Amino acid sequence: MESYFKTKSIFDLIAKWKWHLLIITVVAAILGYVFSCPYFIHPKFKSSAVMYPANIVPHSDESESEQMLQMVASDDIKFQIIEKYDLYTHYGIDKEAKGSLAKMMEYYNDNVIIEKTNNDAVKITVCDEDPQMAADMVNSIIEGYDNLELKMEIIKAEEILRIYTDAANLKARVIDSLSDIMKKYGTEYGMIDLSSQTRALSEASAGGRGDANSIIKNWQEYRADFVKTDSLLNATIARYNKDMRICDEARRDINRKQTFSNVVSRPYVADKKFYPVRWIITLFCGIGGCLIGIIAIAIIEGCRKPKEEVGTQD
Repeated sequence: MESYFKTKSIFDLIAKWKWHLLIITVVAAILGYVFSCPYFIHPKFKSSAVMYPANIVPHSDESESEQMLQMVASDDIKFQIIEKYDLYTHYGIDKEAKGSLAKMMEYYNDNVIIEKTNNDAVKITVCDEDPQMAADMVNSIIEGYDNLELKMEIIKAEEILRIYTDAANLKARVIDSLSDIMKKYGTEYGMIDLSSQTRALSEASAGGRGDANSIIKNWQEYRADFVKTDSLLNATIARYNKDMRICDEARRDINRKQTFSNVVSRPYVADKKFYPVRWIITLFCGIGGCLIGIIAIAIIEGCRKPKEEVGTQD
């Protein structure tokens, strides 16, 4: 019952001062509308893009989208965009002032939003007072990501090329040494190929040819070493060829020109601002003005009541 009378007294108070509250509300709403105009609050435009990863090799256990998210939000790309668009001047930040970098990063993170969508895509959103610049920055971030990913792939390919080139060169020297040994077996001992020489040497030996007997004797004495050297030579040649194939693939990767993103929604130049929303500012200013008016009137009425009670008592 007590809360009922309190509520009733509030409505009575509003009814008593309704014209004053109406004027306060209208004036506050008008002020909100005026002060939200471009002269006081510079409008901002938004441009965004949605893309999926492509042609990338995961660097860890994280998904390709998470890897792309980390790359797009990396400091390398941030500094590229800051330098390319001279954001210190654009945001009115003194580059030489203390704490300018922290302030720059705060502005950048407020105006450039990198997020992962529910469909495992990466969304890039840029807000700026210049709609063309917002769209250009989104495109530059995508380009920066592709270049950064390509740079990392090239560095990795160059490292692989260096490692396997060194390995192939070492194997080439081993092949040369083993080939010299095999050549010596052929020129000095007449040992060329066991499977193809066996029958011919047997027939020659039966025919009384002395050189055949000498070669057979060499096979009997050096056969194990010959087979071992021949097997090692063939195995080394196979590993050398494998290393050379890897080197060829690495060279292709170094000279490869490709993108690492599939852009499904490209940025465009916005023709309508997204901030500020003037009707929301006007509405909240009107509501705020009305509430402040009610509080002020309640205080006035509260101060009047004791005076009236004192006057009655007198």
